[in-house]
Amino acid sequence: MELIAWLTRALFHCCCLFPQQRKIVFLSRQAARPFDFVLLEPELKRRFPNHRIVWSCVGSIGKMSVHLMLQQVWHVATAELCLVDGYVPAVSLPRAHRALVVQEWHALGAIKKFGYQSLDTAAGRSTHAANALRMHRGYDFVIAGMPGAVPSFSEAFDVSPEKVLPLGLPRIDYLCSPSFSKLRARRFARADRALDEAFSNCPSAQSCERTVLYAPTFRKGNADEKWLEHAILDLCAAFSGTSTRLVIAEHPLDGVHDCAMALGTPVAFMRGVPTIDLLHSADYVITDYSTVAFEASYANRRVLFYVPDIEEYRRSPGLNVDPMAELPTLSSTSARELADIVLEARPYDAAAFASFMEAQSDGVGDGSIQRIVDALEGAATSSNALESA
Repeated sequence: MELIAWLTRALFHCCCLFPQQRKIVFLSRQAARPFDFVLLEPELKRRFPNHRIVWSCVGSIGKMSVHLMLQQVWHVATAELCLVDGYVPAVSLPRAHRALVVQEWHALGAIKKFGYQSLDTAAGRSTHAANALRMHRGYDFVIAGMPGAVPSFSEAFDVSPEKVLPLGLPRIDYLCSPSFSKLRARRFARADRALDEAFSNCPSAQSCERTVLYAPTFRKGNADEKWLEHAILDLCAAFSGTSTRLVIAEHPLDGVHDCAMALGTPVAFMRGVPTIDLLHSADYVITDYSTVAFEASYANRRVLFYVPDIEEYRRSPGLNVDPMAELPTLSSTSARELADIVLEARPYDAAAFASFMEAQSDGVGDGSIQRIVDALEGAATSSNALESA
């Protein structure tokens, strides 16, 4: 690790011998075209017409090549503004930048702990690796989706709270703003077609009264390697014979395999369909420690938390929001208890979730794109790193 870090810094210093270019660079190890960047790009082009936008992202999550690493080092060294949505070695390994570097994290908040919060846990990095690879170093500031995330982001990125700006993310505009209504309609229609195709061989699914979207978070170092299969089977058993169809939102880091379902519940695994576009078709969203709960709230969907492994998760990676403690009426280790709420055998505590979201969001709604670009323009102007005209 130390050798990789040294070589990266040496290459970066060589690239810095070249002049900066009037370019804004999107860098990601999360996706080829992260959705928040896609939504942000048009406003950046409008506000910075003399700059070109460069995408330097992986083809798919975690697929970093040597060529891409070299490309990212070059862009970080020669750009005027760099935007990242996760840890990018080309940004964090160098000890100083000419460019303005901004972390626009790929989630609205932080239910589970990450980064420096989860060091030396089974799900986190070791302290040695974090130090050697300078994890999350080099940011001029961090963009948080909601004010409630500021303390957690401050700890996770090991920065002062003043460097965490709760401006919202572009995806909030996508879910809430009338200006995105046509885009939403097109993407929702594609998601609907994908759902119809997924259930095409299951006639009973066409007449189901309700749709439940199950969108769990990724697990690393989980004691139960088949946790996802077990969770899906438990949910299928809970909804068996109830005119409910279950839609599984695939996490990009989970290699989901269709498990044999002979429990009377129609199930579809939605590979390649963004979870944000599946929300509109769901009557309920069941998650665990995923910030899809926040997106579901902005999409006006009812949210429940299925947390059968919460004791393990409290230890590794740890929790910023403990669903059983903070939302006990909406959380359970039992799939059947949650099914009772969906089936209206027990009431849904909408007031509890609304109060929780009010505390987390503190009124942050659409207009995120404008707020973010305003902040970028202001920071760049004050540092003389970027000029809009």
